[in-house]
Amino acid sequence: MMKFKPSSPPELSVLPGQWLSETAIGFPESPAVLLDGGITSYVSLERQVDVVCIRLAQAGVSGVVAICIESRWMSLLLFHAALKMGFALLPLDPSIPAERYLPLIRQSGCRFAVVDNGMADFFAEVDYIPASSLLEQAALSHQIGVEPNSIQDGSTVLLVITTSGTTGEPKGVMLTGANLAASATVATRYLDLKSGNCWLNCMPMAHIAGQIIALRCLRVGAAMLLHQGFNAARVWEDICHQSVSHISLVPAMLASLLDVSQGPSPASLRVVLIGGGPLSTVLAERAHRLGWPIVVSYGMSETGSLCVADNTVRAGLDAGVVGMPLEGFEVALSQTPAGRIRLRGAAVMAGYVNSQLNPGDGLQQGWFETGDLGEFDEAGRLRVVGRADDVLVSGGSNIHPALVESLLLKCQGLEQVGVIGKDDPLWGHRLVAYYVGTISAETLETWARTNLPGKLRPREFCQVKSLPLTRLGKLDRKALKADS
Repeated sequence: MMKFKPSSPPELSVLPGQWLSETAIGFPESPAVLLDGGITSYVSLERQVDVVCIRLAQAGVSGVVAICIESRWMSLLLFHAALKMGFALLPLDPSIPAERYLPLIRQSGCRFAVVDNGMADFFAEVDYIPASSLLEQAALSHQIGVEPNSIQDGSTVLLVITTSGTTGEPKGVMLTGANLAASATVATRYLDLKSGNCWLNCMPMAHIAGQIIALRCLRVGAAMLLHQGFNAARVWEDICHQSVSHISLVPAMLASLLDVSQGPSPASLRVVLIGGGPLSTVLAERAHRLGWPIVVSYGMSETGSLCVADNTVRAGLDAGVVGMPLEGFEVALSQTPAGRIRLRGAAVMAGYVNSQLNPGDGLQQGWFETGDLGEFDEAGRLRVVGRADDVLVSGGSNIHPALVESLLLKCQGLEQVGVIGKDDPLWGHRLVAYYVGTISAETLETWARTNLPGKLRPREFCQVKSLPLTRLGKLDRKALKADS
């Protein structure tokens, strides 16, 4: 079993551009990254990042630099290079057809890209650098001792994360050094991440969740155990044998992990951070019953990851409740349209990307208005009701599919469910539930008649082998509608 020795963190600069150098001085031999059985110390990580910085500087990179690569290790090196050099990293998901990103490439003013072999044709409009050449040179880091300089302030855009919510074309979320520093600092405090801890990162590196874990670990000198995607059996094995203290999961990942583990988590695991979509009360109850340390969170790319969270003993047990705002965040509900969740704080994005990287687009006096509908419960906790663009009108009532799904999931024998509305000349929308599970459609319909209010009861139940999911494991409602 890997053991990590805690020590006092160094005093870090306000902005993340110097964090790697400072952490490498404070924790030179502490493990920074664990990958494929190997361990990279902080001082070794800095050397390899410096080599990448030198190569990028020789290529004249500046502004927005896109990356579309499979290697999570190289993605990590480039993220640290962006922090040091002050360019804006635009990580793209290599599993998505590259042509889908072309409008975003043009909109962002991107002039450089680091890509895998065979992808250069898709980035013909920009200067590209083969990722393989950077990896080869990074491996020679012990022969080079040059440290690049970085001059930047808090308003410098360092990360552009693609997001489209659950629908729509990709948009670029601009996060500055100040945004990233605020996000990492408040999260490490709330989640009690320290030197000597280890965070297992199985989230996509093109997603804010994958990138921000690296920054949180850097902030305190913790280790990051990097997985090439999510494999429940391998994740469980490493949780048991690698002294993992923290892990981020979406609900579907948690369900798979509980299936594999069939028991309580080891004492070393202190935080299981759940985000990326609604956690059903049934799944939360199962995790709590087995003693898993669940922390429910709410956040998005536009807020630099989590901004609301619940680490109490009731985390996830009250339908839709995601907790209280973290330090430095404000949460409000809009009046028109009613109930939209609005967020403001130091970690909230600078705006959506444009070729000049000018701030402001998508914000109103610093407030970001989400596409989610919410309410506050009697304790002042935020409850996410559903997506504004998912609302169905049936028989004159506004119906939130997410609410119907959470109620249906209380039925035994139901594993996953997605609710959509089909056009109906009488009702407006007729609720249809597609589900995965062992229960028959007839039995489920009978259960729903007894346990759901009439206006929330689907009129049709369809058993399927699987539901369409996004790469993060969230229900892809748009695809479900298209397939129905």
